[in-house]
Amino acid sequence: MVSPNDSSENRRRFLKTTGITAGAIATAGCLGTLSIGSGGSNDSGGSSESSASDTSSGETTIEWWHAMGGNLGETVDALAEDFNEQSDGVTVETSYKGSYTETLNAVTSAIGAGEAPDLAQIVDLGCRLAIDSGAFEPMEEALPSDRIDWSDFQDPVINYYSFDDTVYSLPFNSSTPIFYYNKDKFAEAGLDPESPPTTFEGIRAASETVVDQGVAEQGITFANVSWFPEQWFAEAGVPLVNEENGRADDPTEINLDTDTADRIFGWWADMYDDGLYNHAGKGAWDAAQQAFLNGKTAMWISSTAGVAAATEGAADNGFELGTAYFPTPGDTRTGVVIGGASLWMTRGLSDAKKEAVTDFLLWLAEAEQQAFWHRNTGYFPISDSAVEQLDDDGWFDDNPNFRTAFDQLKETETTTATQGWQAGPASKVRDIIQDGYISMINSDVGVDEKLGQMKTEADAALQDYIESKGS
Repeated sequence: MVSPNDSSENRRRFLKTTGITAGAIATAGCLGTLSIGSGGSNDSGGSSESSASDTSSGETTIEWWHAMGGNLGETVDALAEDFNEQSDGVTVETSYKGSYTETLNAVTSAIGAGEAPDLAQIVDLGCRLAIDSGAFEPMEEALPSDRIDWSDFQDPVINYYSFDDTVYSLPFNSSTPIFYYNKDKFAEAGLDPESPPTTFEGIRAASETVVDQGVAEQGITFANVSWFPEQWFAEAGVPLVNEENGRADDPTEINLDTDTADRIFGWWADMYDDGLYNHAGKGAWDAAQQAFLNGKTAMWISSTAGVAAATEGAADNGFELGTAYFPTPGDTRTGVVIGGASLWMTRGLSDAKKEAVTDFLLWLAEAEQQAFWHRNTGYFPISDSAVEQLDDDGWFDDNPNFRTAFDQLKETETTTATQGWQAGPASKVRDIIQDGYISMINSDVGVDEKLGQMKTEADAALQDYIESKGS
């Protein structure tokens, strides 16, 4: 790892040797920004770019780069504007930098040029790159301990962004996967609409029923993204990579030679071969969503952050939406892994800048702002106090599908697997997994043989990253 005291020249050298490009981190399943007729966080429509500096009038301006487009960008701007109206001498200026990938690329390029923003939103699997760059100050060290209660943060959320027992970034937009189903189609097929399937076996049985009854063309759909297999590893209590899921050190091996991997990919490939799974395509979040909303399938797996949009879409298409916990490969249910992104404070800010960023982040973490963020986006509020406020206001009583997501998160066990994996070449590894599934269903290569090939490729990518750092 690059020392926190390294110069910007060392950071430039690190970024060059690790080969960061626009494809550095896949957007993957942590998007959670699905909305009817939109492309999620890849949408345009975010706030316009602006520069920021300490002004001669004594006003301190914070430059915040983010990846929230469309209505999410509008909500980010609303938060910034609200803070600016209340603040004395501090102004937050937001800059929309595109998708998660584009934003990460913009941030890392700026680090290399010594022009990093004061505050950056970085996708979940970008944590290892952010830490290794040495460009950001650990949040637990930056925020005064007497002004923030880390124990108020939801455990699965804060654990994800903690490394070596230190919180490195402030969780911002957090989501997990969730199971959606069409209650009307369940009833039509003779299935109990109040008792959805919870395992792979149950999903297959329900799919066979709805297809045999002519209720839907296929049983289930979900985008071909690595995020879901990663979650199934966590549910089974199995780390995806070694070195404590990449938390203790750079991982060198991926666990694709396990019974868990065989069970996950074998079920997935068989579901497609038997006409029970609608393969929307690699990264095809919107296509999978539309297949479900248009009635081609009776079930769908996606992000919890899409609950509001899915509820609206179901109503527009004339059916009642049901939600349930993310299905598991077997009877073991350990829990889900947080996805989304977090906020990182640039190292070496002036005292005025650091104080301003600190004040803003502490304000942003308050229950009122977190409840506002959740209601307007669908992302989890990051603190228990915000959840309590929403509950007291009757939010979950009026919006029961949101409660499903919170109950699932609350029941998640804290383990090495559920803390989530980290690796510098996460994007490349995810591509290997996603492309590997396509090969399983479009070639004569069997699941076991393909998993072996995928492991060889992924292990090589992990080793290349280590060598690029000179470790």
